[in-house]
Amino acid sequence: MVYIHVFSVNGETIEVNDKGAGRVKAKNQRFHKLSVIQPAACLSKTQRELTKLQKQVQQSKEIAALLSTIVKDLRKAAAPEGEPFQFTDDISINEQLVRSVLLRCDDMVYRTFLAGNRKALLVYASSLTDTEKLENTVLSCLTGRLNSTQPLDVNQIINILITAANVAVVSKASLVFGNILKGNALLLIDGFSQVFLIEALKYDKRAISKAENEDAARGPHDAFNETLSDNIGLVRHRSNDPDLKVEIFAIGARTQTSVAMLYVDDIVKPGLVDEVRKDLLSIRIDKVILAANIEEFLDGQIWSPFPQALSTERPDKIIASLYEGRIGIIVDNSPTALVVPATLQDFMQAVDDYTERPIIASVIRLTRYVAALFAVFLPALYVSVVSYHPGILPSGLAISIAELRAKTPFPSLLEAFLMEALLEIFQEAIVRLPQKLSAAAGVVGALVIGTTVVEAALVNALLVVVVALTGLSSFSMPSYTFGLALRFFRIAALLSAAVLGLYGLIISAIVMMVYLCSLRSYDESYLGNLLDITLLSDWKDGLVRLPYKFLKARPKRFGAKDKKRLGGGI
Repeated sequence: MVYIHVFSVNGETIEVNDKGAGRVKAKNQRFHKLSVIQPAACLSKTQRELTKLQKQVQQSKEIAALLSTIVKDLRKAAAPEGEPFQFTDDISINEQLVRSVLLRCDDMVYRTFLAGNRKALLVYASSLTDTEKLENTVLSCLTGRLNSTQPLDVNQIINILITAANVAVVSKASLVFGNILKGNALLLIDGFSQVFLIEALKYDKRAISKAENEDAARGPHDAFNETLSDNIGLVRHRSNDPDLKVEIFAIGARTQTSVAMLYVDDIVKPGLVDEVRKDLLSIRIDKVILAANIEEFLDGQIWSPFPQALSTERPDKIIASLYEGRIGIIVDNSPTALVVPATLQDFMQAVDDYTERPIIASVIRLTRYVAALFAVFLPALYVSVVSYHPGILPSGLAISIAELRAKTPFPSLLEAFLMEALLEIFQEAIVRLPQKLSAAAGVVGALVIGTTVVEAALVNALLVVVVALTGLSSFSMPSYTFGLALRFFRIAALLSAAVLGLYGLIISAIVMMVYLCSLRSYDESYLGNLLDITLLSDWKDGLVRLPYKFLKARPKRFGAKDKKRLGGGI
């Protein structure tokens, strides 16, 4: 046991144990901040020092980036024109050059190993490359099948040792980085100034599913996804024709997006392939994310509201277009493909036209043309008749309309614009809302607002019927983009009718027809083929759809080399 003796001397407490050791306890002991005892531990001073350190770190990063740029510029000066640098036979220098270009790309993996007695390096993107494939086709081959004394040469590496399906030997640095960022692997071996690109792509993709916007009652249900190879495969699956050609280009200065051009070589119009290829290769843009980015460069008149390239998500529609003498364009990462040239008839046709009986399909197709006229001119017709020409109506109908309009305080043009604005808002709400809420938005628009504006005497009931029929007519268009163009011209026709009545309506119709005839898609008139007497044979599959046994010729308007559908093949 230890005994502690306590003494008090001059107001101070002294504790002494049995062994004579002791300590003095302060009379008035207090606790203080750490910064009082250690001034360097002041929080504000620490924050200032930390801020200064962060600035120094940022400056060092900027200096490192500047030095990296200077090194790349020096390497570029010694390299051929258009190349970022020139590969050497020293793998350490090559690794530094690759790392300088891929600086701050943390998803890049640098895997070093020995290939015989030589140092080797694999560079690949962890999120895009199949590492298991690299293990089986590269690492196990170069490490397990070589001894330290076995010499290596390029032909031996690509023909015997590496078992990957696709291996390319390149010496240009400009070809390397685009392939790495697509998912291919780069192999560097000490002593070789050439490098090896190994195909080992692996990335998540959406499964082939049902068409969302172009569903068919009796047609195929598979649709394009966002993977170029899958989309080309869907087209190839429908045709074993060796004349079906596929050319792939890299478009986009930074994204280097793959764009495929498809055509049937012995059918397509002479010169059309060269013209489309020239337009694709002349595209100067940083990024290509959607097919719409390509579409704008293929339009002859970029300010036109009417689409000049047919957009589709159905591979069967692409095949049908190719065998009419047209060209299909598929963009990687986009679930829609483009078809050029395109005319008005192409936007008025649907897949169900070819799965139903010819007489039924013909009536439905004619109905679409009537619906297109309603979608553009019906509100203008209402305003012109009510405001300028009520005398052309039957007396009972004219009196009924006058009674309805007597309850509303606004002129007919303002009423029409009010309802048009509500219709556009409803359409955008239904399109943008999630699918579960779009039905609720339709109910709110139809029952609540539609009924309320009539009961509140803001508009008359007849105008509500007119606008509802106009909206349904625009919805019946097989092409959504074409329906948007009709909505655009509806406003112009409405203003013209409000100023000049039926004369303004007729003038707007003539102007629209002349404009459509002047609009061209790769030298094909947008509307003129319907009015050209030399192309009356195209009416067999234009305004109407005749039975297949009468459709023995390809459409003349596309200028196909092989004009007969039957025969002429291999």
